[in-house]
Amino acid sequence: MNYWALFIGGVLAGIPQILQTLGEKGKVSPLGDPGHWPVHLAFGLLGIFAAISIWRKHDTKHVQIAWPVVLWLGFVLWAWLAPGLVDLYSIAEWKYSSGRLTLYLGFLLLGSAWFVSGRNRERDFYQFILGFAGWLSIDYMFRFLSAGTEALHDPYIVPGLMGHKNFTSSAIALSLAFVFIGWRKGFYDAGLALGVLSTGAIAIVMAQTRSIWLGSAVAVGIGALLGFVPKGSFRKVIIGAIGLVGLFLLSSPVQERIMDPSNLKIRKVFWEHSLQMSAEYPLTGVGPGQWRIHFPKYGLTGMNPSVAEGVTAEVRPHNDFIWILSEMGSIGLLFFVGFFVWIGWFALKRCRAQPKELEQSAWLSILALVLIYASFEFPIERAAFFIPFIFMVGYQINGGIRLPMKGALIATIGILGAGTLVAWKATKADQQNELINLQNSQKNAIAIEQSALDSYSDWNEMDRFGNPIMYFAGMGSLFNEAKSFGPNATFTSENFIRAEEYFNQALEIHPYHVVTLYQLANLHRYRNDHESAKGVYERLLAISPRHPGGQLHYAVTLNALGDYEGAARVLVSAFLEKSYYESPDYQRAVVEALRKMPNQVKHEGLKPFLISRNQLSDEQLFQAFQLAKEKRLEEAQKH
Repeated sequence: MNYWALFIGGVLAGIPQILQTLGEKGKVSPLGDPGHWPVHLAFGLLGIFAAISIWRKHDTKHVQIAWPVVLWLGFVLWAWLAPGLVDLYSIAEWKYSSGRLTLYLGFLLLGSAWFVSGRNRERDFYQFILGFAGWLSIDYMFRFLSAGTEALHDPYIVPGLMGHKNFTSSAIALSLAFVFIGWRKGFYDAGLALGVLSTGAIAIVMAQTRSIWLGSAVAVGIGALLGFVPKGSFRKVIIGAIGLVGLFLLSSPVQERIMDPSNLKIRKVFWEHSLQMSAEYPLTGVGPGQWRIHFPKYGLTGMNPSVAEGVTAEVRPHNDFIWILSEMGSIGLLFFVGFFVWIGWFALKRCRAQPKELEQSAWLSILALVLIYASFEFPIERAAFFIPFIFMVGYQINGGIRLPMKGALIATIGILGAGTLVAWKATKADQQNELINLQNSQKNAIAIEQSALDSYSDWNEMDRFGNPIMYFAGMGSLFNEAKSFGPNATFTSENFIRAEEYFNQALEIHPYHVVTLYQLANLHRYRNDHESAKGVYERLLAISPRHPGGQLHYAVTLNALGDYEGAARVLVSAFLEKSYYESPDYQRAVVEALRKMPNQVKHEGLKPFLISRNQLSDEQLFQAFQLAKEKRLEEAQKH
């Protein structure tokens, strides 16, 4: 037993928790999402170390690079060529997306070199995965049990080591498949393997990730169809997992969540928008890393209120194939799909040649798990899932192009180094942006502006929530200048010039960023530049028609421009939250629009107020308007 490999696997799984703990103690800067880029970085450093260890001790002169590796190489090159093919909004996001794919290419090459390095190295990998899966599983199970019945009702409160229950459960599910293969190959004790398999199966059931449940069921089903019949202790693990699923399904909260179609409905919107992107850019796509920028362009109608208001942003479509199609076009998708097709063909070929070889049928099961999960989530973004898979693709599928071992290792180290550098840059950007977000929540105006300016570069243009960094600089400048003039100041076109410049820079990176558009429109309104404000509010409402602040202040702006009927139309259609209805701005806007709109209007809902407005006080007019809105809302809900 190589306890070092086991230990390193556990440590790598624990990287997010280690960094969070160090951050809480002030040892490192905040890291945003430690389960994302820091894990890429840790894998990259480990890969470089592994490649160097092969260089130091290998007795083979050549290595064969399989055709899936060549397809992935084409995929990576296509990603890096994007600036010459399509106009990119964010260079940083392109670098990160392409760099991630580059890191995966390095692990494909590393897997090919690992294959010719001997059985001891194969043993080391499986024992590493045993430690990796074991720590992920044990940690998740204890976190879930510690949360008690609340976790049963809402499993999202137990994120696991990878920062989200779905990321954690997917990494566990894939790792368990490799743990099982390593056990059958005799690389570790059966009791240890069964302990990890049992704990991992319990963790997967607890996490309630439907795509992982489905993928795992299909994977086991494929194994059964190919002749694999679980025996002994492993049969007990499978039966126990199925029984645990049954017990979970007896709980009404679990039943409701599993049967809830809302996530699929939201995904449908994501996919439709993505297909609109691909229709607009069929060959090239919008560019690697640009999906999050283009998505709002196709409308936020139907999104939840936080997305419609820009408080949160959708940054990926929850389907890797559609994601690749929208960002890298049909050519990129051809490389990506071809990669998986070749793996499937190779696995089928081997399975037919060696029908009783468990490892061959297991590979078809693993491929099924990956493809199903990729159809509902985004494993290509997550190193904890995708790197073990892609490494084993390089390891398992040999043949193809024959290269000198030293040349292949030099290329592997160089490519891993490039991918690791990108992961390091992304990790540093996360540190800077977490600090900016903290200062923003504290409304520390001077610090926000300075931190944003210090961190902004072509390696750091947007935070992980899709907000342009210069938006924060604009907000800091806006807060700071507004405070310097006092609460009752009247602003002119000379005020907020620096903030306007920052907002415009933010819109160069993300032209459909809802919050930046809203704040820029507000800035124009503060300065009484109502024509400019009107144009920006219209851009905002074209993207997010139900943006509450946008609707209200667009109506205020129309009143200021003398378009009272237009303002009344906006207000009668705006179904806002109670806090907006109670605001003095809203009440003043309603009364002003109704009192001053022309005597002839086309909107049927406004005509009754032409008759009654002269007989009612401002308060009565407002209450009558609100009553009419309530009836309108009830009718809309019925239909």
